Amino acid sequence: MRKRIVEYVLPVQDEQSLLARIEQELRWYHNTHYAHLTAFLVVPHDNAQVRAQLEQIIGVFRDRKDSQKPDPNFKILSPAQPDASFVDLLTRLDCRLPKLMLLPHLTDHDHFSGLADSLRSTAALLRRYIIDFRFCITAERLPQTLPALLSELRKLSESPEDRALLTRFPVIEVPFTAGGDDSAQLASALAELWSRWPQLNDSVNLSRGGFVKHFYALKELWHLARIMNQELSVEADIAKLRASYGVEAAVEARIAAFDQAFLERYASLGQYNEWRHSSNSVVLEFDLDSIADTYECQSPVFVDNRWILERTSLELATDKGRKS
Repeated sequence: MRKRIVEYVLPVQDEQSLLARIEQELRWYHNTHYAHLTAFLVVPHDNAQVRAQLEQIIGVFRDRKDSQKPDPNFKILSPAQPDASFVDLLTRLDCRLPKLMLLPHLTDHDHFSGLADSLRSTAALLRRYIIDFRFCITAERLPQTLPALLSELRKLSESPEDRALLTRFPVIEVPFTAGGDDSAQLASALAELWSRWPQLNDSVNLSRGGFVKHFYALKELWHLARIMNQELSVEADIAKLRASYGVEAAVEARIAAFDQAFLERYASLGQYNEWRHSSNSVVLEFDLDSIADTYECQSPVFVDNRWILERTSLELATDKGRKS
């Protein structure tokens, strides 16, 4: 499956450039087999121009796509507390749910002050509509704001009504610009967040990118290398992962420092098992079952903690075990 994520920040002033970019994305979508296209529509402010462009972008994608292709997935990042008329517009834009998802967006600009109250009030509005929604939280100043984030999330676990908000855990984004120069401190903050909130796994495949998604990929790559007895090549695989983001050299160097901190502190079976939380609702990008399927092995077989992919290898391992 080839996945592509595109992002449009609205409003766009040059509509001709906007249409040209949509055409470029459609060409990729039409010409790529087994393709999956997700369009993030970022709406920092709600006004008439933004609403018109939302309708235009979604309409063009739908009208111009090949009839054999499914609709792209549209993720709309709205202000933290969207207006009721804005939500009403979205329900009219798309009747084929869940191809459209609303992501009310919150940040740590105010040190997450009142985060739990914002989630409660916005959820009360959105539950009146038939619309797929999940909150998106961007921690641009992690690890400094981690204690406040953990505190606000903990508030939501104190009552049954609030716990319902955590059944679909918020998408937490940590941009590659976060963390300053202390990569070890940032890695520790992410490890603490992950260990306290295992539901974070469920939101990984909705992330646009950044350190949270990268952290998940790191731990899965490390574990896959371990069970396939290829631990010596894991650093090369992680380097390929870094290069795939297409970021500038300075940002890639920052990510490389983060990777080194991860390998030094958290690349162990004990840590992996602590963070290896199951997901019942989604197939994650680095899910081991999905990797097994690519090897035409529907049920991965483990012998002495090694992944046996071939029948002959499994027979040899079984015979060896019987003789011993």
